[in-house]
Amino acid sequence: MRQKGALKPAAVMLMSTALLLSACSGNSGSNNAAGESPSASSSGSPSASATADSGKKEDLVTLRVLVMEPGTKWNKYPDSKVAQAIAEKVGVKIEYVEADENKFNVLLASGDLPDIVRADVNKYQKQLIEGNLIVPMDDMLAERGKDISANIGTVVEYSKKNWSNGTGKLYFLPPQVQPKPGTAVKPITIGPTIRWDWYKEIGAPELNTMDDLLNALEQIVQKHPTTEDGKKVYGVSMWQDWGLWPYLIPPLTFTELTGATSDLTAAKVGRHDFISVLTDESSNFWTAMDFYNKAQRRGLLDPDSFTMKNNDYMAKATAGQLVVGPATWAMGDFNAQHTSDGKGFIVVPAGKLAWTGGVNPLGWQDKSYAISKSSKNPEKAMDFLNYIFSLDGARTMYNGAEGKDWNRVDGKPTLTEETLSLKAAGGAALESSGLGLDLNIIGLGGDMVNPNDGQPVNLFNTEEALAKAATPLEKDFAQHYGAEYSGQVFEKMINDGKLTTFTTWMNGMSDEEILKRNTVPGVTLTDDWKKKEAALKELAAREAAKIILSKDDAAFAKNKQDAIAAFKKAGADEFTKFYNDEVARLRTEHGLQD
Repeated sequence: MRQKGALKPAAVMLMSTALLLSACSGNSGSNNAAGESPSASSSGSPSASATADSGKKEDLVTLRVLVMEPGTKWNKYPDSKVAQAIAEKVGVKIEYVEADENKFNVLLASGDLPDIVRADVNKYQKQLIEGNLIVPMDDMLAERGKDISANIGTVVEYSKKNWSNGTGKLYFLPPQVQPKPGTAVKPITIGPTIRWDWYKEIGAPELNTMDDLLNALEQIVQKHPTTEDGKKVYGVSMWQDWGLWPYLIPPLTFTELTGATSDLTAAKVGRHDFISVLTDESSNFWTAMDFYNKAQRRGLLDPDSFTMKNNDYMAKATAGQLVVGPATWAMGDFNAQHTSDGKGFIVVPAGKLAWTGGVNPLGWQDKSYAISKSSKNPEKAMDFLNYIFSLDGARTMYNGAEGKDWNRVDGKPTLTEETLSLKAAGGAALESSGLGLDLNIIGLGGDMVNPNDGQPVNLFNTEEALAKAATPLEKDFAQHYGAEYSGQVFEKMINDGKLTTFTTWMNGMSDEEILKRNTVPGVTLTDDWKKKEAALKELAAREAAKIILSKDDAAFAKNKQDAIAAFKKAGADEFTKFYNDEVARLRTEHGLQD
């Protein structure tokens, strides 16, 4: 979140950003280069002008999308409002093909891929392009991608230059493109996500450190050792099919450290001097090792933590067996099943950082879309991509259909009371509507302003809607802290200087400077460095279990030092030096010296 009024008007800058061919890359992003171009409206594109007949079920083309995200909910609601809108506008049905990293690599090796691939462009561009697994979109863009060109022109040009494996062609388009942060804080989705009714019961103590969090978990488990149906309750758990994720993400609100294009390096938010995740004892990895070891020794750690997959984890959360998790979307269906009784998981203020979202001029690069050479319907795939990057498509996927879910009141797009009530009720009804169900499938970030009406494409992001659409759980949480909706709790702490955000370091910068500093090309690993990275990650995963299961302080200290020695021997520090050298080179080439 930026302080209100801190940004200068940016219309001229945004209209000209498509010319900044070298000004696009970073950690992930959300940007619009549409300005006031007539084609910024979706009305002229194939996706927008598709006839109503294209939505007939017998005419629908099924597009299968490969996603490296086990546990998504998209396929659960094939007839959601969003799915119906895509069918009516584009004439396609979207079906996810889920994969963990191992399955993903097996599919790549087979060469027979679904219609669309959603992958980390910095990791997979070479393999996908050199393997002739995806097709360039350039010719289709001219004919079927008018909204893409209008709304994310800067990303298109950057993609040709930096994500084409040196070919100069367009292969990848990342979702959630957004040029600058919004002015209101939405409900936080990543951070310590705790059972609010239990946390409030112990007085909602401040969580300044991870030890504070452990103490709160211990108090809660003592009061609630089992669920109502007799299942054992654990303070914390993990899943193991997302690589080092459970060791890197949960601590970041306390450490303010986050990675960029490698799991093995991290820097303070807004900084560019990277430390080794494995050999620097202040890293998220070692903060997590200390936390999980203490939790294990206190009996708070789920013993299945070292074998569970994400779906297993969410099943335990749904059953009410966990006290805290890393994100709202990781807690299964518990909230959906308890919309009326005040029980539920919510992100609470903790540590030093609030995950309020960031400035993403290049979208979420680790979820970039490409069209498979195996696709029998590449043109339809292009129509679909154009739709998700159109203003009409983005607004529909966030808010539903105009005339049904929102109307224009005195020219201003406004959510209906029924839609606000749907959001406020939360639960299965909201989820099954498909509204905002998967942000990764929406091309434009919710705070991106539609130049045709001056409102964000996600109407739920206005302050009025945030207050009206707060769920009972969010209202109870907000009232505890003297606020109207959950985002206001964090907003006050941010304004009081108690918490920072992913955009605090940008306060006072001009729009031009924000764009420049958020479009530095990211480090792309060579094949040799990718192999070394993979070997180090495998070593870290093996060592983590031994470290976390240390029986006492002495054993933990020994296992820690042994692991650090092993990481150094395997080249962790050399990897960090290479990474920092590349960061320095890329920043210099981008015109940044500090």
